[in-house]
Formats: sequence, structure tokens, C-alpha cells
Amino acid sequence: MSDGRQDSTPGEPTRAETRLSNPIDIGPYHVLSIIGAGGMGRVFRARDSKLNRDVALKLISTEFANDSDRLARFAREAQVLASLNHPNIAAIYGLEESDGRQALVLELVEGPTLATRIADGRMPGAEALSIARQLADALHAAHSKGIIHRDLKPANIKVTDNGIVKVLDFGLAKTAAPDFEGVTIADSPTVVGATRVGAVLGTAPYMSPEQARGLPVDARTDIWAFGCVWFEMLAGCSCRRVSMDGETQAATRWEHRRSGPKSHDWIRRHNRPCRRTDACSRFSAVRARSMARHSCM
Repeated sequence: MSDGRQDSTPGEPTRAETRLSNPIDIGPYHVLSIIGAGGMGRVFRARDSKLNRDVALKLISTEFANDSDRLARFAREAQVLASLNHPNIAAIYGLEESDGRQALVLELVEGPTLATRIADGRMPGAEALSIARQLADALHAAHSKGIIHRDLKPANIKVTDNGIVKVLDFGLAKTAAPDFEGVTIADSPTVVGATRVGAVLGTAPYMSPEQARGLPVDARTDIWAFGCVWFEMLAGCSCRRVSMDGETQAATRWEHRRSGPKSHDWIRRHNRPCRRTDACSRFSAVRARSMARHSCM
């Protein structure tokens, strides 16, 4: 996604974007510039000719145009986003198809990614806490719908100029197994029945131990990533991998550099419970949300 401030007029690319030499049209959308790229394809800034507004178009790569698994994941992302309606989750406007290629029509979120902000150095406690609260709200909303993000990281989070957090990219999201025995999904671990043992998906520094091992995951894998992101905001540094003796390379645990924030006691009480290796002792989304809302630094 874009990693710079967005200060352009409507319909004009920003300095952080790459203008297309030959703009194209996809349905009513006039594609203007490339915002970013990922494993599934590229994201463009486009102009909606019907509603006169800028949108983000996530266009699947041509190499995956006939890949049934990738197409199914793309369609699932659209359905997941359509089921969510929350101010801290970037919205979806529709699903378009042109010349056999599919595109998600998404809310264009102006502003830098959180990764850019963290790269500038350690954040003040109050600013980090405000972002953490909004992230916790977004995760609670998704988990309440039985949706696990599985790729929460600073590069998939944007913060607008007025401080509003938007969670992006649900391309690796999974939906939960059906509710059972009268226990609501919001109050219980979100078990992913479709996760195949041994399949490792996600971004390594933010994977929970169980996700790194390719094991079935639940909502607590997002809580691990949430704790990592929150810690990085306070520490102003990234995490590193530490291999575990007797395990495969994928079976790793993740620690943060020792050059962390000075408020170690506060981190130990409020942030570390989100990053416990044992998922059973890790905070739930409900508790993490409550903790973020009532914490102060």
C-alpha cells in the first residue's frame, strides 16, 4: 500500500504513487496510478466515473487469472469484507470483472501505513495507545463475525491525518467453524476448521507460534500480532526470529530487540499477555479490547 502522505487533489496520484503511462479502464473505474503490490496482484488508485470519487482497485495478477485457489481466495476476501462494517476496517464497494480479470473495489484510505510511522522512531505512549485501542476495536468486530485476519502487521494498517486507524488486506482471512452448543463466537476461541496442518501463511515476524508451525489457528493468533504491533509502536523497532531447539525452521518463536521502551513494567502488565507463547494463556480479543480501552500511560 502507499507509504507516504496523501496530499493530492481528487483523481491525481500522490508523490508516493507511480502514475501509469497508459491508464486503463475497468468498468466505470479509470485507473490512474499504482499504490502498491502484493502476492495476489497490485493495488491501484482509480477514479469512479459514476460517483466522482477515488477508490482503490485490487486487481488480481494475470498469472493467477486461471488459478482456482487464488480466485477462490480473492472472492473470499470480497465476501469477508462485505460482512464487516466498522469504522476501523477499510470498506469494500464491490467486485468488478474486466477481460477475465477480477478486481476488488475498495475504500481508498489516505495517509501513511503504520510501518512508515514506526520507521520514524518510537511513538509517544498516548499516540500508540490510541492506535492500539482502534486496532483492538477492529479485531473485536472481525472476531465477533467469526473472521480471523491472519496477516495483521504495520504494513496492513493505515492511520489517516486525523488519527483514524484502518485495517487493510483481508486476503489471508479465514472464517470460523459454525457456532456450537450455544456458545457465541465472540466469547470463545475462533477455531478455523479449514486450516490445513503444515500450511504456513502470513508474515513471519507477526505470526504466532502456532501459525508459524502451520497448525490450526484461532482468533488468538491475531492477538499475538496485535501485541507485536503495539510493542513495535512503543519500542520503535522491529522483531527478530529466534529458532527453537528441536523444532523445524518454521517452528520458531518471535522476540523483540532488547532496545525496547523504558516502560518495561507497563509492557509486562498490559502488552506481554497478548504475546504469550501458550495460546491458552493469551488474552482474548474481548480482554485485549477492554485492556486497551482502560489502559493509560
